[in-house]
Amino acid sequence: MKMRFIFLCLTLFLLGNTMSQAQNSDSSHYPVYLGVSVQFYPAGIIPTINLDHAISEKSSILLRLGGNFVDRKDFSDVNITEEGEGFGGSIGFRRYFPSGKGKFIAGLNLDVWSLNIDWTDIGPTDAPISGSTYTLVLQPWLEGGYFLPIKNTRSQIGLTLGFGREINAITSGAEVEQGFIGSVSVQYQFAL
Repeated sequence: MKMRFIFLCLTLFLLGNTMSQAQNSDSSHYPVYLGVSVQFYPAGIIPTINLDHAISEKSSILLRLGGNFVDRKDFSDVNITEEGEGFGGSIGFRRYFPSGKGKFIAGLNLDVWSLNIDWTDIGPTDAPISGSTYTLVLQPWLEGGYFLPIKNTRSQIGLTLGFGREINAITSGAEVEQGFIGSVSVQYQFAL
């Protein structure tokens, strides 16, 4: 529990520092990208609408809104099955490193997901039990990837890898799985 708190505080500090730097810079002449992404992880899928606002030539602030569709199959150490869905979004900071025709990116993100999870398990008398749990998930994560401009357009496509942690910050109902998470994301953006 103490490690979770330290990890969360560090993430919030870094995002706050990034937002402060963004407010102090003149970002009126930097591009703004609107786009969509689909993020795949072993226990689900997250489709989002994204706004990526450059704050300098080599960095941007990312905002995402979307849904989180969960099917933890046999990944849960808490229950036999866990399936559900919910909505949420994230705020993040990206740094760009031009290379070839495109650019590598490195980012730090904080997602917040409001999820309803239906679960099944075996009770104390070896009888099946089931229930539903609401949880507010905080998910700090790091990303890295590559974006390539699409020729003769003002758009780009990217592929990123992510690594982070799901933290059940608020739970109403029985305990459900939380822990480390890896993901792959496909993104499409066009300049406004």
